[in-house]
Amino acid sequence: MKRTINIKFDIDPSFTKIEIIIRSNEKTELTKNIASMIRDYVIQEETESTAIEVFKGNNSKKIDQNDIVRIYIEDRKLIVVALDDIYQARGTLQSLEDTLDSKSYIRISQSEIINLDYVSSFDMSIKGTIKVVFEDDSCSWVSRRFVKAVQKRLSDLARNGGVSNE
Repeated sequence: MKRTINIKFDIDPSFTKIEIIIRSNEKTELTKNIASMIRDYVIQEETESTAIEVFKGNNSKKIDQNDIVRIYIEDRKLIVVALDDIYQARGTLQSLEDTLDSKSYIRISQSEIINLDYVSSFDMSIKGTIKVVFEDDSCSWVSRRFVKAVQKRLSDLARNGGVSNE
């Protein structure tokens, strides 16, 4: 018996999410496989959209942007510090900044972007600059040009409950 599948698209501007309905007279291996393939595809798309391609030697891999602690330029190379290792990336700092989640990442200098999720403290005791201390005790500095923007962002986050005032 030859199976036929009808596929319909119902475009409705009032929908905010995609809704997929599989209609059948019974739950079969085919319907389970279709649902599984759709689920796997969506998961893959979400992961790839937040993944950044990085390189270590001749090997490349994709890492989720949530695993990136900081990105900076050193000796004209784009360095990505992740939770598990240090990598290089291709492109520019600006192109990476455009793909990163603006809620977690902030540019602190012309050559560095940090992930606020991995910052343990900000030391503002030195006049005119801010020392950034990461959870692994490494540190970086906010350049004078970016101090006001970083202070505003931290103030906004503190006001919205995103940063503790310890």
